[in-house]
Amino acid sequence: MLKTAKSLGVPVPKAAIRISGMVANKVRVYGTSQSRAALGIAHAYMTMNPDATLEDLRCAFQGDLRLDSDAAELFITAQQAAPCDASRYFAKPEEMLCTGDGQTVAMCQEWSKASFDRLVSVAANYGIEVAKINETRDTGKAGFSLKYLNGYVPPVKQKKKRRKWWLYLLVTAIVIVIIAIVF
Repeated sequence: MLKTAKSLGVPVPKAAIRISGMVANKVRVYGTSQSRAALGIAHAYMTMNPDATLEDLRCAFQGDLRLDSDAAELFITAQQAAPCDASRYFAKPEEMLCTGDGQTVAMCQEWSKASFDRLVSVAANYGIEVAKINETRDTGKAGFSLKYLNGYVPPVKQKKKRRKWWLYLLVTAIVIVIIAIVF
């Protein structure tokens, strides 16, 4: 029996669209293989949550999803991935994930059928569905592609508002000069 994300203890985000108690699918992932589809799931999650950090990724997709892998972590930083065996992590630039705090993250690429099924079940709770692996679609260099469903438009990463401190300083200086001239 396939475990659901809820039974694995993975929280379902509040932002998920719910229809009759179920999460409406927002993104469909097409992959050339199980591992590429798994990478596509992680990219879909980051597209849907552009401010997510490495810890958010690790919380959303906990390491026990792939118990049958020799890799230490499901997600590691690019610096940690550099000395690792290239067959364990997706480490090419087009495969890397970029977190909301600017970190570059590599994802484990070792996925058995059982661990991939657990990942797909968890992804479904975030509104991410996976097309059949043999479905043909242009997948690009990374080996996966994303299709937005049900009118979903991914959010744009929030930029920090930069205060115009120089403008406040200029106005204050002008006010001080005017007061000094008048009095």
